[in-house]
Amino acid sequence: MTTLYKPVIGAGVSTECREHSTIGGDEMKKFLFVMLLALSVNAYAKPISIMAYNAENLFNTTFDQGTDDYTYLPLATKQKMPEQAAYCASMPEGQYKKDCLTVDWTPKLYKQKIMNLSEVITSFDQRGVGPDIIVMEEIENIEVLEDIVTIGLPGLGYEQVVLIEGDDSRGIDVGLISKFPVVSAKHHSVYLNRKKLNTRGILEVTLDVRGKLVTVFGNHWPSQNNPAEERVAHAKLLSRLAAATTSDFVVAVGDFNTVSTDDPQPFDVLDGFIDAEVKARAMGVPLNPGSHFFKDEWQSLDRIFVHENSVLTPIWSSFQFVVRPFMMGPDGGPMRFNKTTGRGYSDHLPVTVKVEIDNRYW
Repeated sequence: MTTLYKPVIGAGVSTECREHSTIGGDEMKKFLFVMLLALSVNAYAKPISIMAYNAENLFNTTFDQGTDDYTYLPLATKQKMPEQAAYCASMPEGQYKKDCLTVDWTPKLYKQKIMNLSEVITSFDQRGVGPDIIVMEEIENIEVLEDIVTIGLPGLGYEQVVLIEGDDSRGIDVGLISKFPVVSAKHHSVYLNRKKLNTRGILEVTLDVRGKLVTVFGNHWPSQNNPAEERVAHAKLLSRLAAATTSDFVVAVGDFNTVSTDDPQPFDVLDGFIDAEVKARAMGVPLNPGSHFFKDEWQSLDRIFVHENSVLTPIWSSFQFVVRPFMMGPDGGPMRFNKTTGRGYSDHLPVTVKVEIDNRYW
């Protein structure tokens, strides 16, 4: 399995020309010293931000060999693929089969969805610069991650993307976008009863954040259509991986697809982690009821877990579900992307948290 992490060309912070100063030599030195000191203090004192966002089936318009990538293709491409018609015909009756047969997934729709998701990402804060680290689920491949940065988030400082192909038959994966350098990246397949599960696995990425090592575990556990034992297998693997990590900060984020009625309960075996949502609610932080709205009920499928061995300090009160009026549908939940009109976003809300990273006193 090939590790894919690389810089994104043309995705760095934009620059602009400035006029030359007319301050004298000694005055200029003093001015520059004060400015550099102020910038240094601000850079070190500024918390970093982490987001997890399920993009709900973000595919490009090119067929990926070896996957069941048949729904998200242009109709003209589908009509030239006998195997596509056979695959769609084999599906049970319902919306998924209808989409497989009829969706015309054009480059225009693909680009529109990227722009819509990027609007959500940049709404994270008032500055519109987006979080420092973004983990995204249901991403087809690394080219899609690059398109998110270059088409939807240009000039915001996102310099590296990470995606390692997992084991999901439809070809959806977990990816990471970062403003910080990547130190290492691994994909971990998940096994149950010695059999590898047909699912996304766990993405492990270690970043160099101002001289500190930050390890992010990206997760997209099996859905509620699968037995809870499969999510338990993910929880046990994640616990082992995190316990073996010696980074300054260890965090697990993503779509954990776990509800309170799961039996056995996966979170009961998720050792060593602290739930950021639980901490924030205990502090009285006003939060949305959850990240996913299904059958008129909110669930916190998307989570941020901080490992208890972390040296750096999360700002628990900063945890939030990103909820903006423009993102919400008439049913009160997130507005899903409409594959005909190009309106909408995803069926999940992003979750975010900030972390204090101040190196001045280390």
